[in-house]
Amino acid sequence: MRDIPKRLRGADFRQAVQAIAALRDMDRADASAMVPAVDAPDEQRAFQLVAARIVAQSGVRGLAQRWQELPGPQWRENFVSEIGQALAWWSDEDIVEVVLAALDDEVLVQRRAVTFLKSCLRPIPEKERKKTAKTQSGKAALDAMDRLAGWMTAARRARIAAAVTSALERHVDNPRELTWADWYIEVLGLTALAADTRALAVLERLRPKAGEPRRTEFERLDPDNLPWETAAVAEKKGVPPGTPFVRIKSVGTGLLDLQNLERAIAAIKGR
Repeated sequence: MRDIPKRLRGADFRQAVQAIAALRDMDRADASAMVPAVDAPDEQRAFQLVAARIVAQSGVRGLAQRWQELPGPQWRENFVSEIGQALAWWSDEDIVEVVLAALDDEVLVQRRAVTFLKSCLRPIPEKERKKTAKTQSGKAALDAMDRLAGWMTAARRARIAAAVTSALERHVDNPRELTWADWYIEVLGLTALAADTRALAVLERLRPKAGEPRRTEFERLDPDNLPWETAAVAEKKGVPPGTPFVRIKSVGTGLLDLQNLERAIAAIKGR
């Protein structure tokens, strides 16, 4: 990638992250020479250049060890997201340590690490695997996911379970502060062991806040005063004027998903 310096100082974050990934397999001196020695005009490009210098100097492991040196939680969050969407670019066992470092970050960043872990810890159904493998990019993604799953050692799973348990404990009175609390619960169900009484205890404390996460509502519409979008569809389909309509809505209840919670508890107890 001859245009690595241009990508690193550019405004396209995705292109910059791909350029950073390309540095990891290069000779350290050659990689360092690729990183522009310029002042960053904004926080995004400051992040890109700091991350690039770390990877050039000490690889992905250095990125995990120096995670908190990366400026801006927004960009640390986006970085984890980009890694998850292009995992084949980061086929390196130390990327697990990067995600674990993000898991110990503030909630904005942590939630993205949980999303990443949820996707790589859950077993991939065979039907989904076959569908994904139909393209070259899909095959590469599956290979990367399989390697990542192999790097999820018992010790790392224990670290994940401990970090997620701590996050749930801190927000047990208002789990929605975690944004995707149900995903935290799912990840805990994929990692904690039966002997982990602390994990089971925090899940039980969440039970009163769980139920049906969504409910269905029905609303009869006035046939003589339909919403414009409904009236337009009715006219297009030739529905006679005055035809009664019922609008069906799925409404969030604000509750955690009880089925997801119970699955997690059962999985932990059965492990």
